[in-house]
Amino acid sequence: MSNKNQQNVVKVSKNTTETALKSSAELSKKRLSRITKTRHHRVRTTRRVFRYGFKSFMRNTWLSVAAIAIMTVTLVVLSATIIATNAMGSAIKKIEAKVDMSIYIKQTATKDQIRQIVSRIRQLPSVASVSYVSPEKGNQDTITKMIEDSKITDQNIIKSLREAPNKVPWTINVKLNNLNETQELVNFAENDSSMVGMLDARDPSYTGGNKEAIDAIASYMRRVELIGLGAAAIFAVIAILVVFNTIRMAIFNRKEEIYMMKLVGGSRWFIAGPFIVEAGLYGVVAAIISFAIVYLTMYALKNSFSSILAPTYSIIQTYWYFVIAALLVVGVLIGIISALLATRKYLKLK
Repeated sequence: MSNKNQQNVVKVSKNTTETALKSSAELSKKRLSRITKTRHHRVRTTRRVFRYGFKSFMRNTWLSVAAIAIMTVTLVVLSATIIATNAMGSAIKKIEAKVDMSIYIKQTATKDQIRQIVSRIRQLPSVASVSYVSPEKGNQDTITKMIEDSKITDQNIIKSLREAPNKVPWTINVKLNNLNETQELVNFAENDSSMVGMLDARDPSYTGGNKEAIDAIASYMRRVELIGLGAAAIFAVIAILVVFNTIRMAIFNRKEEIYMMKLVGGSRWFIAGPFIVEAGLYGVVAAIISFAIVYLTMYALKNSFSSILAPTYSIIQTYWYFVIAALLVVGVLIGIISALLATRKYLKLK
């Protein structure tokens, strides 16, 4: 056989081999596609993804510890902010329950007129409750307080005080639903028909020391809330960066394994899934640790600050599963976001 014929035979054989390989590859891809679409395969793949993610989580011990630590700090700061805000809110409610707005009516007003005014005030939406004090009782209460504060023991002086002319007006005490909403009461006192010519010379006490204290606490509450949320946001960014770098190191350590997975047609979920599961586990562990820290801290402080922490501690104790669930959602979300950013940048899956 001539050399030319031999070359033709070799060429035909080579083409036949390439065609057979291509057909085999196409057939394998079709089979793989059919397999991957089955429910059993998806379940098995998901199990493997979670298993590989857990192994990677256990393998990178120190990196895992660093990521969990910063995520724990983030969740604790966020929890502390919410607790502090809620505690200050409880303090404000306690003070508001003790504060009255006082309207002073001329001593010459009749009891029927006072009852009419009280009845009209009760109809205001901003009013929680109304009571009144007669001039006689108000005078006796004032004298009694004066005697107690000045520690007067001389009976002649006490008798003189009680026999002195009564100049105390009628006092209408009003509790509001919200101490910051006084305008409705002010408008009533100044414009309502039942109040025409009835106000005493003494100005109504729409403001006072207690309201100033409430305004101060509310101002501090807003500041604490803003500072706490700002700090939590900063730590959240730091946590994302730490987890991002942790996942990046894991990707670099397994780059040959990832390359082989790509060659054999591994899906995006099968390749990137373990890293997402690993980052999610960081959030799960951090959530559990942060809940333990918050709960134990609240338990240690609840007796010392029972008046303001007791309601919040009661909520945590009763609805602990909601608290853990919320921490888990935030922690896992931080981990998943970090993992998605890392896998998108360094795996370059199509």
